[in-house]
Amino acid sequence: MPVDFGSDLPHEEHVKFGLNYAIYKGPGVTAGEMFHETVEEVVLAESLGFDCALVSEHHFVDNDMFPSPVVALAYLAAKTSRIRVGGGVFLLPLYDPLRLAEDTAVLDVISRGRFILGIGQGYRPEEFQAFGRRLADRPSLMREGVRLVRRLWTEPSVTHEGKHFRVKDVCLTPKPVQPSPPVWVAAKKRKAVELAAEIGDGWYADPITPISIIKENKAHWTAALRAHGKDPARQTFAYYREFFVGADDDSAWKIGGENGVMGEYEMYSSFGHLVDDDGRPLPANQREGLVELAKRRTTVGGPERCRADLEMIRETLAPTHVVLKTRWGGVPHAEAMRSIRRAGEQVIPQFADA
Repeated sequence: MPVDFGSDLPHEEHVKFGLNYAIYKGPGVTAGEMFHETVEEVVLAESLGFDCALVSEHHFVDNDMFPSPVVALAYLAAKTSRIRVGGGVFLLPLYDPLRLAEDTAVLDVISRGRFILGIGQGYRPEEFQAFGRRLADRPSLMREGVRLVRRLWTEPSVTHEGKHFRVKDVCLTPKPVQPSPPVWVAAKKRKAVELAAEIGDGWYADPITPISIIKENKAHWTAALRAHGKDPARQTFAYYREFFVGADDDSAWKIGGENGVMGEYEMYSSFGHLVDDDGRPLPANQREGLVELAKRRTTVGGPERCRADLEMIRETLAPTHVVLKTRWGGVPHAEAMRSIRRAGEQVIPQFADA
């Protein structure tokens, strides 16, 4: 029987756990092969009691990273029966809200009400240029886009005249099974976190920002929620963590660190997406100190080390959800399966029951 890692309400004491995936090719594995291995890993996670599986999105990346999470999630939904599926995240400013509302409503129907709309602003100029959008418009595209998607999901007929989008007398069918699927908003900086409080049902905190800064921003998020008349106790706060459980600390770093996390951090660095411990941007492609920085901001170790890190996360951030990334292109599928099983059997139950 699967372990119950948490209850259904965000304000309950227990924490829920999920997995996050970016689908791309790695050494000796194509992106398509990695996706089918991901499906096996999510099926295993479901059997172990994990709550959700999220798929991320980027475009025009030379590692063949999947650019269409809705397609991947539909397949995952068909192969599972209980675990929630969602975006981790959809780059909302690049979407037509009407098309997104239709696709995600169908996905919620296919999954029998298991869909989470995880969204983010994006940050790569080449993606915005290709889609004919401006980086400067990200906040307004997010705000208008989310509101329009929600209206299309929930109202019998929608007319909207906005800065970016216009629809007239549109009746979206079918409607989602959930009256309105939950919206998790990824955010790093204070203004984005406050926007998440305004437009979302939860904040999805990223894995590469120092925990001290996430803690500071959580206070801003909570204040913004109250300013918008929302009860923080009814909101989701999901923290995303690079996480690999090995047999012991040394072998875990060799398998999940050197072959996994470091490739991810080199990619983050190439995107210019890393900051120092004070939140200042690091130069793109900086390699000096990258291993030490990765070790501070990820959890890679044996079960004891991983349990200790989760306890630190709970005490420092008090998340409702912890979403783990335990698979990278350089990590063999068999090792990822072992890591998920160790997490589900040796790490998370002790943490959830503490």
